[in-house]
Amino acid sequence: MRGKKFKKWLGPYIDGELRPEEREILEAHLHECRECREELEFLKNLSTFSSKQPDIPDESQYWNLFSQRVTFRIAKTQQKKISAEGELFKDSFFTPEKNLAAKAVILPFTIAAHALLALFLVIYPLLSTGDLPRIEVYTAFLSPPPPPPPPPPPPAKSRSSRTRKTRIRPVQARAKMEAGKLLAPVEIPEEIAEEELSDIGVEGGVEGGVEGGVVGGVLGGVVGGVLGGVVGEVEAPVRAVGEITPPKLIKRVKPTYPEIARQARIEGVVILEATTDAYGRVQSIKVLRSIPLLDQAAIDAVRQWVYEPMIINGKPRGVIFNVTVRFELGKK
Repeated sequence: MRGKKFKKWLGPYIDGELRPEEREILEAHLHECRECREELEFLKNLSTFSSKQPDIPDESQYWNLFSQRVTFRIAKTQQKKISAEGELFKDSFFTPEKNLAAKAVILPFTIAAHALLALFLVIYPLLSTGDLPRIEVYTAFLSPPPPPPPPPPPPAKSRSSRTRKTRIRPVQARAKMEAGKLLAPVEIPEEIAEEELSDIGVEGGVEGGVEGGVVGGVLGGVVGGVLGGVVGEVEAPVRAVGEITPPKLIKRVKPTYPEIARQARIEGVVILEATTDAYGRVQSIKVLRSIPLLDQAAIDAVRQWVYEPMIINGKPRGVIFNVTVRFELGKK
């Protein structure tokens, strides 16, 4: 209770409002009580702080001068920033001296000095030849061997051999003549007799004839004109059904297995409808059973196949028939 009483006296003690006897009692207590001394020190500091605070300005005058204070503060901050940057980079800037007369005099001398230095660097290595390696050249001159002696002259012929005359008999070369073959002549005749042409043929040609044709046919031709040509109009191809069987295959080309189909392990049968002409050659192909990766390979192969011509009523005819192409992967 006494501590609280003395703490209440601390404020009037600082302000000087205590009576003398109360002042003496409080000072005697402060010598004994540490807590009260700390409290008295805190109150003195608080009183000092409040006394140092500036007086509250007039509110109307404060707001009237607010914009000027802000502008002044911004200008002051920028000025400090510029001065700080100038102090920071003042050693980085170099201002050369503008002395054009001295530069104009020194420039030709510097160019001449550089030219002389470059010329010296080029010529000096060419003049100092003492350090170059020596090249020793060994040359051997060999004379060609003497030419061989000339051969001895032939032995002299006797008079009897000179007077003897040898009779040379002419030899007639006979070439073997074979029927159906042309042979080159042994001797070149001096004159070539003109052949007499018989008046064979019809003026204006015959129906179905060929301009420049040969009388009696061509060597190697077939009677009826199947292999060499077709006389008259070519009739439409017939379909191999019933009594008409597919033609016999003469030339077969094996289809090439596509690499992409081989890698995909695709195999199977491609069925095509082929149409041949009067000569047995494949003219058109139609896919009946398709395997997309194998169709083109089958078509390319069948186009190269050749069949025996189909003769119907003595005339060659084209045939329409089905072709089966099988693709199988080799077993490993």
